[in-house]
Amino acid sequence: MPDTARSIISEFQRRHGDRRPDPRLQGFAGSYRFDVEGVGSWRLEVHDKIATMTESTAPADCVLRCNEADFVRIARGEQNLLTAFLQGRVQLEGDYALGQRFHGFIRTALDRAA
Repeated sequence: MPDTARSIISEFQRRHGDRRPDPRLQGFAGSYRFDVEGVGSWRLEVHDKIATMTESTAPADCVLRCNEADFVRIARGEQNLLTAFLQGRVQLEGDYALGQRFHGFIRTALDRAA
């Protein structure tokens, strides 16, 4: 599993760059923006079982802000997003329901067969 924010994003883009529908993304719809302190911002759009991610600060339905170590732990499934939020380690803006779904979503998206 990748160990930096950029390597996680790169792996995600590699696995989803073909824009083929992934049935495991059924029920996910909306946009996220990840603002990783000192590293960058990325916007993830999920629609019709297709996920795309671009480096961007564009508005999103749910915005998550955190440091790189927390982002990596959350993306790798080692830290629950909501627990990190309650501990003040992550800031959430916008659609909290999408924020709740993120924890399971990122693991599903990264675990997709290459």
